[in-house]
Amino acid sequence: MLAGRPTCPRCGLLIDAEGRCYPGCTGPLATVRCGGCYLLNLPDAERCDGCGHELGLEPIAEPDALRCSDCDEPFSAFRAATGLLRDCGRCGGQLVDHALLRDLLERRESYGASAPRPPRRPEHVDFRVRYVRCPACRQPMNRKNFAGKSGIIVDICREHGTWFDRGELPQLLAFAASGGIARARQQQIEDEERSRRQAEIARDTAKRASVVVTASTWEARRARGDAVKELLELLWQITR
Repeated sequence: MLAGRPTCPRCGLLIDAEGRCYPGCTGPLATVRCGGCYLLNLPDAERCDGCGHELGLEPIAEPDALRCSDCDEPFSAFRAATGLLRDCGRCGGQLVDHALLRDLLERRESYGASAPRPPRRPEHVDFRVRYVRCPACRQPMNRKNFAGKSGIIVDICREHGTWFDRGELPQLLAFAASGGIARARQQQIEDEERSRRQAEIARDTAKRASVVVTASTWEARRARGDAVKELLELLWQITR
């Protein structure tokens, strides 16, 4: 143990708050899995390091036929009323059904409204394009910044769920608990209203410009008509 932090009995490296040292190590570690976000925590933790949920009875894992796209490790599946969360015990990646993710976010958002918790800043945000294949259909997933400005980059398969790299799901739940999704939703409404007003201004400007052009065209035509009339009168006088 170093500076109060435990070390892995297999490789000797420091164990992080999730109870892992590094993805390639397979050493047996004593951990407690959170029933709120399914994150691994150190055995003496009272609350989940990721979402703040009080640790108690652990969710029970089921064997799963799917394998992790990154390291080809079989998933452990955790079943909830609204869907499955699949967790890779080697790299910490997680595949979450859309309905379950929506339920988790709504619960954390509701909890955050009564007991706000500031979000943890991500240690590193990788915006580079990284093509992750869905573990179910093996098709490339769509990579996006969740809620537009969260800084949490997730990979989405429209049919089979959302992929989270190690530690990203707790960050997202903390973002929801801090009111981040509500702020993003309000910002989207304001952006749409601003775009609507700008479009109305552009239409009004174009309309006024059209009226000016029409008036100018009419004046030009009238001026040409007067000139033709004067020319005809001049020719009539000459030919008399």
